[in-house]
Amino acid sequence: MASLTAAMLAIPVQHACAQTPQDMIEIARSVVTADRKVVVVSAMELTEEEGKDFWPLYHEYRAEMGKVTDSLMDLVLDYAKLYPTVPEERAKQMLETYTSLQKQQVDKRTAYLKKFSQVLPAAKALRFAQIETRLDLIDQLHLASQVPLTPIRPALASLPDKPQPDAEATKPSEDKQQDQ
Repeated sequence: MASLTAAMLAIPVQHACAQTPQDMIEIARSVVTADRKVVVVSAMELTEEEGKDFWPLYHEYRAEMGKVTDSLMDLVLDYAKLYPTVPEERAKQMLETYTSLQKQQVDKRTAYLKKFSQVLPAAKALRFAQIETRLDLIDQLHLASQVPLTPIRPALASLPDKPQPDAEATKPSEDKQQDQ
């Protein structure tokens, strides 16, 4: 999953600037999808027989989870358009959408893990759940690190950052006397 960041950094700056946010999301998604499958292949150690039932179900599962991810990305893009000033009513709507998407994700995962349990031995189904959880956490952490927190004091959000005084100017007066 670290290659998601590497892939995003590898895109030439001028090329990246010419693309829309949606284009950038699609590039990132293709990298994540490829990385995710590589991780699953190596971690699952499926037999040929297990793979025959697992992979079609896996692709179906990822397509369903991708729909939730698409909606989440739409929410993030909406947020980005409003940031740093998110009106109170819009913030309420976004929170409702976010919690609904989180519930959908859990519900879909639960339903599919039951299906995976029917085509894999219990230990491998559990391993798959662990792998998916870890991969999702990496994705969530990456996304969270890119999305700034909503300002809660709109008046302060519009103020320019004040320059920080240098260390010399903030020394106590006796320290300044010793330096002279």
